[in-house]
Amino acid sequence: MKIIKIALLIILPALFFPLSGTEHAAGETKAVVESKSDVIARSAGTKELLSTIGKKVSNFKSLKTDFVQEKDLAMFKKKIVLRGRIYMEKPNRLAWHVDKPMKYSVVITDKSIRQWDEDTNKVQEFSLEKNPIFKNVVNQLSVWFSGEYSALMDDNNVTVIQQHPLIIEFVPNEKNIAKKMIRSITITFREDEKYLKKIRIQEMSGDTTTIEFSNTLLDVPLERSFFEVKRV
Repeated sequence: MKIIKIALLIILPALFFPLSGTEHAAGETKAVVESKSDVIARSAGTKELLSTIGKKVSNFKSLKTDFVQEKDLAMFKKKIVLRGRIYMEKPNRLAWHVDKPMKYSVVITDKSIRQWDEDTNKVQEFSLEKNPIFKNVVNQLSVWFSGEYSALMDDNNVTVIQQHPLIIEFVPNEKNIAKKMIRSITITFREDEKYLKKIRIQEMSGDTTTIEFSNTLLDVPLERSFFEVKRV
């Protein structure tokens, strides 16, 4: 089914944060050492940081960026590399175009998902209202690309790995509903902290997906053709 291609190319599974047994055990050990007040203080500090960085990152109306996505398949010891472009127009339009090694496009709004691929040369459309699971995933996708990171605190344990450049790791807590898929997500910000530089996803299967952004431009005019799925 072609909608599966969306999950593969847009890394929709990466928007769910599964919890590995090792990370969970480490979290429990740390909780024993820390006092309740220490945990609360650390959580408050992290939430404040996410709120601050979120304001920086989310302060744009439109975005265009190139990307390279590498997926290391642990079982087959193979790497898949995709190259393309992403366009975003707030509040509800996102276009993801893969140019190499194949051509594939998907455009997401708050109502539907439209996609096209060169193999079939057909455009398919799916209603989000009729696919609540994908609607939830699209909402999560919006959070990642729009910069509203403080909203992730409720369902994830957040750790600041590095300050300069800022690197933050997200690991789910027990509230997360899809923790069987991905081990963790680590995001690296640009030096100016105005947008993402890299997202790294570790899956429970052992696979790893890395998406690196380049030539990112904020608040630039976007042509209507950027949000069309069928190539000309």
